[in-house]
Amino acid sequence: MHTNSTRIIYKRKPLTQALTGIWSHPLTLVEAPMGYGKTTAVKEFLKTSKANVFWQTLAGASANSFWRGFCRLLKPINEHCANALTELGIPADNAFMDAALELLEVIDFSSETCLVFDDYHLLTSPPIDRFIERLIKLAPQHLHIVIISRTTFGENTTELVLKGFCQVIGKSSLEFTRDEIVEYYKLCGICLTPIETTELYSYTEGWISALYLSLLNFEHERKIDRQSSLSELIEKAVYRYYPSEAKDFLLAICIFDSFTLEQAKAMWPHGNAEAQLHYLMKNNSFIKFNYYNQTYHTHTIFTAYLREQLLRQGADHYREIQQMAGSWYASDDNYIQAMECFYQALAFKQLLITFVKDNGHSVNPETKDQIIQYFSDCPEETKKENPTACVLYARKLFLLNEKEIYAVECQKALGYLETICDETARNHLLGELELSKSFSKYNDLQGMVEHQTKAYALLNGPSRLFDHQNYFTFGTPSVLYMFYRQSGAAEQTTTMLTTYMPRYCLMTTNHGAGAEYVMQAEQHFYQGDFENAAITIHKAEFPARSGQQIAILLCILFLQIRLAFVNGNPTAVQQLLQQLREEVEVCGQYQLVHALDMCEGFIYAQLKQPEKIPVWIAEGNLQESRLYFLSHAFFNIIYGQALLLNGDYLKLLGLSEHFLNTARIFPNLLSQIYIHIYEAIAYYDLRRYQEAQAALRNALAIAKPDRFIMPFVENGEKIFPILSAFEKEENYTSLIANIKETHTAFFPNLTVVQTALRDTVTKLTAREQEIAELVTVGMSNKAIGKELFIEESTVKKTLQNIYAKLGINGRTMLARLMLKRKA
Repeated sequence: MHTNSTRIIYKRKPLTQALTGIWSHPLTLVEAPMGYGKTTAVKEFLKTSKANVFWQTLAGASANSFWRGFCRLLKPINEHCANALTELGIPADNAFMDAALELLEVIDFSSETCLVFDDYHLLTSPPIDRFIERLIKLAPQHLHIVIISRTTFGENTTELVLKGFCQVIGKSSLEFTRDEIVEYYKLCGICLTPIETTELYSYTEGWISALYLSLLNFEHERKIDRQSSLSELIEKAVYRYYPSEAKDFLLAICIFDSFTLEQAKAMWPHGNAEAQLHYLMKNNSFIKFNYYNQTYHTHTIFTAYLREQLLRQGADHYREIQQMAGSWYASDDNYIQAMECFYQALAFKQLLITFVKDNGHSVNPETKDQIIQYFSDCPEETKKENPTACVLYARKLFLLNEKEIYAVECQKALGYLETICDETARNHLLGELELSKSFSKYNDLQGMVEHQTKAYALLNGPSRLFDHQNYFTFGTPSVLYMFYRQSGAAEQTTTMLTTYMPRYCLMTTNHGAGAEYVMQAEQHFYQGDFENAAITIHKAEFPARSGQQIAILLCILFLQIRLAFVNGNPTAVQQLLQQLREEVEVCGQYQLVHALDMCEGFIYAQLKQPEKIPVWIAEGNLQESRLYFLSHAFFNIIYGQALLLNGDYLKLLGLSEHFLNTARIFPNLLSQIYIHIYEAIAYYDLRRYQEAQAALRNALAIAKPDRFIMPFVENGEKIFPILSAFEKEENYTSLIANIKETHTAFFPNLTVVQTALRDTVTKLTAREQEIAELVTVGMSNKAIGKELFIEESTVKKTLQNIYAKLGINGRTMLARLMLKRKA
C-alpha cells in the first residue's frame, strides 16, 4: 500500500449528479454539518468544468468583510462595478439594495460564471441573505452562485426551490453508504471485511471526516479503533506522526482559516514555509490549495484541533502568534482584523497605532461596540502614550451618536494632551480636539465657530485627522436646513457661515466648499427672490466641483430643479434629475444614495407623482436606512408630504408630534415650518378648522421674521382657505400678500411642469411597454429575453432607455409606476 493512497478523492456518482444542477439553477445550497466534505465535493466538481470560478471563504461573522470579499471577486469581471459596490457598502436597506442590483445588472457575464461562498454559516446577516435572494431572482445569464454552509440559508429557501431559483444539496447527499465505504477503502488499498464494514459504518454513519481519519488510523493500527472524540482520533492518526518543526509551523498558521503563501512566510520567518506546506499537503488532506483564489485552506476540524493545541502552549505563546497575525493584517490594510488580533494579544500599543493608521475608517455601526471595547480595556498609560488615537476615537464616537462616551473621552484626551512636552505637537492635537468638539455643537453655528477659531489658531495648518468620508451635509440636500435654528436669525447665520467658511475649508482641505453660497441662494429662494437665488447658486458650483464636494453639488442641483419649477421648465427638470444621479454614479460616491433619494422624493412630491417617491421614504422606513440622525427632520418633510398626497391625514396627524420633536432637537426650523403647514392642511380637510388655524399660525410665526414664504407658496392651493383667517391681522398682512403674489406667478409654471411630466409611461414605445410590463410581474432580464426572443443585452439597454424616459432609477420604481397606471 502506498502512502499517497489515502489522498484519493472518491467521487460519488449521486453527489456528482446533484452538483450538475449548479448549471441549471441561479443558486445552489450545499448544506451539512462540519466534516461532510462539502468544500472538497464542490471544488473537485468545479475543477472539471470550463466555467470561470470565483471562490470566497468567509473568515467570520462580519458583513463588512463579506462585502469587501464579494467586491474583490467581481474585480476581474468588472472593475468599475466592483469599485462602485465597495463604495456603496452593504446593501442594508431598499435604497442601497436597489443601487447595488442596478450596478450588477450592467455586468455582462459572457460565459458560465460561478461565485462560491464557503463557510457561509459564519455570517449571520439578513441584509446579505436578502441581497443574494434579490440577485438570483434577477438571474443574470451565465451567473451561478453556490453557498456552502453548515446551516440553512435565509427564510425563503422553500419558495426559491419551488420557483426554480434554487436547489438544495443536503447532508443525506453527502453521506457514504456501506457499499461506498467499501469501495472508497478499496481504492485506498484497504479491503474491509464485512464485520469491519459494519463496525465502520456504525461508528462513522457515513461521515467522510471520520472515515478519512479512521482510514489514516487503520494504516497504522490495522484495525477499526473507536475514539471518544475527533480530537483524539486526529491526535492518534495524524498529529503525533508530524516532526516537531511541522507541528510548530501548524500552530503558527492555525490562527488563519485560510491564508496565502505570503501570510505563511510572515508567520513562519524561518525561510522554509513553502517546504513545510509542501510536506503537510503531501502527507494529509487537511490542508489544500485553492487554485481559484491562490490560498491555502485548513479543514475546519483540523483547525479547531490545532487551536486547542495552541492554547495549551500557554498565554504568552498564544499572544505572540496573535500579534504576528495582527502585524500581517495591518500590512495588508485589513485594519479591523489587525486590531482584533492585537486585542487578543493584549498588544494595545500596536492596536492604537493601527487605529490611527486607518484614520478610524473601520469604525461603523457594525464595529462600534468592538472598538469601544478595545478602548475601554486599553490601559490608561498606553492611551496617554498615543493621544492621537484618543482624539480620533472621540471624534468617531460623536459621529456614531455616542454622546455620553464622547464627552468622557474628550475630557480624557485633553488630560493626555496636557502631558505632551513638544509644544508644536501638543498644540496641533489640541487643535484636532477643538475641531472635533466643534461638531458636537451642531447646528449651533456660533458654538461651532468658537471651537473652530481655537482649532485654527492651534493647528497651524490643515487637520491631519479629518475624515473626508463624512459629508459636510450629513446626507441632507440643503445647507439652510442644517443651520437655520433660530427664527429671525437666518440673515445673521448666513453671514456667519459666509465669513468663517473659507477658514474652515483651509483646516479641512475644502470640506464643504461652496456651502456658504448654497445657503445664501437657499435663503433668497425661500424669501421668493428667485433671481438672486439663481445668481448665487452658480457661485457655489465652481468651489464645489474643484473641491470634489459632491454632497454640496447635490444641494446645488436640488435648488436648480426647484428654480426650474419657478420658471416652468420641464426639460430642465428632467435633465437636472438625470444629472443628480449621474453625478453620484460617475464619482462613485454611493454613500449619497439616500441624499439622492430625498432630492427625488421632494421633487416628485411637488410634481404630484407619489408613485415615484422612493419606496423607503413613501413608507417611512427611516430606521432601515443609513441616514444620520441629523438628517431625520428633513426626511420627515418628504414623508409628511407623501402622507398628504395619499390622503393619509390621520396617520400624518398621529406622527406630527414625533416629527416636530425630531425637528426641535437641534433644532431644524425649516422642518418645523413644513410640518405645521401639513398639520394645517390635514386638519382643514378633516373640517377641524380651529386646529388648522392654530397649526398654520405656528408656521407663520416661525417664518415671518425671516420672510420665508416658499413653504407656503408650494402648498398654496391647500392653505389659502386657512390663510384668509389671518389676512386682517396686521402682523401677517404683508407676509400673506407676498405669499399670494408669489403663488400667482409660481403656480401656473409649476402646473406646466406637472402636466408635461405626467403619465410619461405613455411616451414608451410598444416594445418598451412590453418589457416594462414583464418587469412588473417580476421577470428577470434573462427570462424577458427568452419570452420576447431577444438578447439579454437588448433587454438591459431597453431598460436603461425606459429609466431615462421616465426619470426613475430602477426596476422597483418602474414596477410601481406600471401598477399605478393599471389601477
